[in-house]
Amino acid sequence: MKFLRRLMRFMPRLGPAERIGLGLTSIVIGCFLVLDLVFDVLPDNMEMVRKERALLSQHLAVQAANLADSGKVELLSSAMQQWVRESPQLLSVAVRGTDGLIVAQSDSHDQYWREPENGKSTLQHVLVPLTQGDQRWGTVELSYTPAGPSTVWQWLTQPWMLIILALGVGGFVLFSLYLRRAFEYLDPQSVLPERIRSAFDAFSEGVMVIDPAGRVILANSAIRKWLGKDGSNIHGRAVRKIDALNAALPVRPADHPWMRAMKQGSSVKGEYIDLEVHGGDMRKLSVNCSPVLDHDNAVRGCIATFDDITEVQRVNAQLLEALEELKLSREEIEKRNKALQQMAMHDVLTGCLNRRAFFEAAVPAFQRAHDQRQSITCIMMDIDHFKSFNDHFGHQVGDEVLKVTAQILTGGVRSHDVLCRYGGEEFCIVMPRTGGEEAWRVAEQLRVTIESRAAKNVRGLRDVNITASFGVCEFSQHKTCEDLIRDADQALYLAKEEGRNRVKLHKPTLQAVTA
Repeated sequence: MKFLRRLMRFMPRLGPAERIGLGLTSIVIGCFLVLDLVFDVLPDNMEMVRKERALLSQHLAVQAANLADSGKVELLSSAMQQWVRESPQLLSVAVRGTDGLIVAQSDSHDQYWREPENGKSTLQHVLVPLTQGDQRWGTVELSYTPAGPSTVWQWLTQPWMLIILALGVGGFVLFSLYLRRAFEYLDPQSVLPERIRSAFDAFSEGVMVIDPAGRVILANSAIRKWLGKDGSNIHGRAVRKIDALNAALPVRPADHPWMRAMKQGSSVKGEYIDLEVHGGDMRKLSVNCSPVLDHDNAVRGCIATFDDITEVQRVNAQLLEALEELKLSREEIEKRNKALQQMAMHDVLTGCLNRRAFFEAAVPAFQRAHDQRQSITCIMMDIDHFKSFNDHFGHQVGDEVLKVTAQILTGGVRSHDVLCRYGGEEFCIVMPRTGGEEAWRVAEQLRVTIESRAAKNVRGLRDVNITASFGVCEFSQHKTCEDLIRDADQALYLAKEEGRNRVKLHKPTLQAVTA
């Protein structure tokens, strides 16, 4: 039953030619079995075995009787061993007297011999009586291999089974090939009304109706025109045998969009193929497939539409190319704008903010501190005797001194602090949320770092130190950011007046404390 259920599930996968071929083959095999039942046309293998073993048993019994009469028991045992070796069917042989004792036997006779019921021989265990005149004096016992097939392979190799298998396989192949060939020459359009074919031909896109075996039932004029010579005899042919279409489709027919639509019982949309149409042009086609179902929802075929999107694709490609160029242009513009913004906001030599950008950042920070009553501190810094570097070593060395100093200042402040080159060799730092004492310590650390490291990083300076003076002012009653910077500048002035290379903290009373 399980085999029959599997066979019924497999049947819909076969094409019409295969299903009809299978039915015709079954009829031929059935007729043959009926003929055998009536006329016994198949050879009876068991009867042949029975006759063969009967002749062999009689022959061996005669030889055994002759040897036993001569009293050559040892020679009889040797002969029995030789009979077993020479006969593939014979397992063992023995001569037993009427008293039940073994006169002579081959090896393993006790293993193979089984006494038949009622003393009647079987195909596997044969008894041949031995007589002298009218007096019976013994029996020849012969054990044979099982007569019937005991394995699947032995069953399959039986003559009657081989005949049936040959009829089944050969008939199915021959019937299927013949019917498939015949179907190819039948015109599927003959079952379609003319008005349906005319309606399909009116479509500008290509339309094909395909059966479950992948053969073309109908193709409208658009697709026949694209296929050129191949389109003239397209009906009834398998799609895989239409060269132009086959070249545009996946290698496996099961992967064709209409075959997938029929297999899954739902539409397949948005497939694309590149078809070389008549004349050698390549066309980009969008393929949409919908299965055709009967009233039992069984798939009977598929409708495939082919929409030529070559021109749309070309325009889209041009549009994408233009968008890509526009994107690159925009990125280049943004890159240049950033560079211009960098140049507009930063000092070219040191990379610090210039004065305009500095005030754009410092003034809002000062206003927030003022409104929220938070601390904010300004540090003014000047490189000591900077003019001497330009005079003695040249402007190039002076520029290097400015760069190295700016690098030290940048590395010594926080990311949210505002650092700018205020002018010439003068730098300004605004530190939000920082008190005067803390800013003084930062300035002192920067001073020490400049004194100990700056000169070492400037090529051309020998035995010359670079130092700087700092003025620090904390926000108190200042009304503007400029007022805060002015007081920090006054503290710087005091540091320079007192000998430079030091930090001065501005107090509201204008009393400064030294480092």
